[in-house]
Amino acid sequence: MRLHNFFACFYIYLMVNVSAMKTKHLQVSDEVKAAFLEKVASLLPVAKGTLCKTRTACTYKGCRACASGRKHPRYLFTYREGGKQRGLYVRADHARLLSRAIANRRELERLMTAAGRELILSLREEPKD
Repeated sequence: MRLHNFFACFYIYLMVNVSAMKTKHLQVSDEVKAAFLEKVASLLPVAKGTLCKTRTACTYKGCRACASGRKHPRYLFTYREGGKQRGLYVRADHARLLSRAIANRRELERLMTAAGRELILSLREEPKD
């Protein structure tokens, strides 16, 4: 829910700043706003970071997997926070959802890049004052 509020606030921020430019070409219709918010909502959950599968030894002395060198699979999610790289281990049953969230974040960035491109192109079409 918090993430949805973030995107709603981000969208409102963009619309306020764009409308503050007092341009006729940048008036965004309610249909465009609704379509954008619908696309963003369909991308939830999102996560920024990397998920990788590693193998680690356990503490059990008689473990056959560790003795054979196969070890045990673990998933590590790495991300940046406050300029520092952090990491969290992820349960195997959550790895697929997290992987999808990472892909959703990439798609969200693609949408924002496209929106920025469209903004610049529409600004170029404006007559100069």
